[in-house]
Amino acid sequence: MTPHRTEFPSRERTSAMSSHALIRTPHGHSPTRRPLALGLVLSAALALTALLVGPPADADAPENRCPEGMFCVWPEAGFGGQPRELALRTTGIENCVTLETGGEVKSFANSTGRPVTVYQDPQCDEQAEFATHPTGSQTPQAGYVARAIKVWSH
Repeated sequence: MTPHRTEFPSRERTSAMSSHALIRTPHGHSPTRRPLALGLVLSAALALTALLVGPPADADAPENRCPEGMFCVWPEAGFGGQPRELALRTTGIENCVTLETGGEVKSFANSTGRPVTVYQDPQCDEQAEFATHPTGSQTPQAGYVARAIKVWSH
């Protein structure tokens, strides 16, 4: 008994079979190829245009709102109100620093060169809200009123 042998159609036979399954135009072309080619050309043209034009002005990097070496705070969301610059270079690493701003802190920027954790609690209690922000970060709207910070080594 010979084993059952499965024959696969040859390449010519496969293309002949598939050509019968497609609808042909009077010129022998598939009607779906032209829209596909046009779509590819248009997609490439749009991608090239986007590269040449560049991103919109709003997509530029945000302006540096805080001088190097400082932690800056604002009393209003969106960096609104009178900013205060806190020099933290002499602050000990991992020491809790209460933000004595005379008001609320709702937005801030970290240009200290180190990560800073911002706490809702004035004694840096981790039972309240807190989040760590890398150097260079800008937070236009904190999810809570910031009352204290800790500077980390890295």
